[in-house]
Amino acid sequence: MNNCDKGMSEEILENEEKEEKEVVIPEFYRDLTEDEKQPGMWHYVFRTNGDRKPIMTPDGKPHKLDFNWKDMFKNENGHIEVEIGSGKGNFMTDYAEMHPDYFIMGSEWDYTWAAFAMERMKKRGVLAQGNAAMLRGDVFYFLRDCVKDNTVDAFHMYFPDPWPKERHHKNRLLRPDFLDEVARCLKPGKRIFYWGTDHKEYNEIALETFDAYPTCKVIVRNTAEPTEGIQTGFERKYKKEGRPIYRSIIEFEK
Repeated sequence: MNNCDKGMSEEILENEEKEEKEVVIPEFYRDLTEDEKQPGMWHYVFRTNGDRKPIMTPDGKPHKLDFNWKDMFKNENGHIEVEIGSGKGNFMTDYAEMHPDYFIMGSEWDYTWAAFAMERMKKRGVLAQGNAAMLRGDVFYFLRDCVKDNTVDAFHMYFPDPWPKERHHKNRLLRPDFLDEVARCLKPGKRIFYWGTDHKEYNEIALETFDAYPTCKVIVRNTAEPTEGIQTGFERKYKKEGRPIYRSIIEFEK
């Protein structure tokens, strides 16, 4: 075999190996519906045929929904904020109460926690106020497939699950493709992403991710005060335990 033939063979083998390693991630239908028994709770879940198996899109493309914020907030005035991972709803309840002219969507994957947050908001009169709602489902796909460009004023993300085991790091939400959706959804101008965690390693990775992202910069690094003085339930717990708290303010500009 001459050198030319050998080079072509190696290239063919290399391409075949790449094709074998290429993983195709399927896309699924997801539907957004308001809970009949708990107005203000929105379920964003896989579509199934009743057998709990999600239905894949036939063309392998994302299932986009024609969603507008007025679908969720009937009296929405244009000011929208999103909290990623609301837990039991401490922050969003206080924040929505303080800002009746802001419309705030919280999010939780776990139904039990989402329901707890809803009950907290109901008892405090925030749901009756009409400026808070809870998404129960995967907020990444909700942002990607439902939220229109340039419609969100700010994002909040406090004390998310750090997924500390290395094999679980892939489950962490704060990654470049998530920031792509954040940047797309944020309105033009300078907009804020509020970040907080007690987990040192996750915080370092998160700040590296923000630093590397082209349209944002960390304007307060690790020393920000609780947003408008509101501490989350986890934050109060961790402070009592003596854990360090890392809070930062990140500015996106477009």
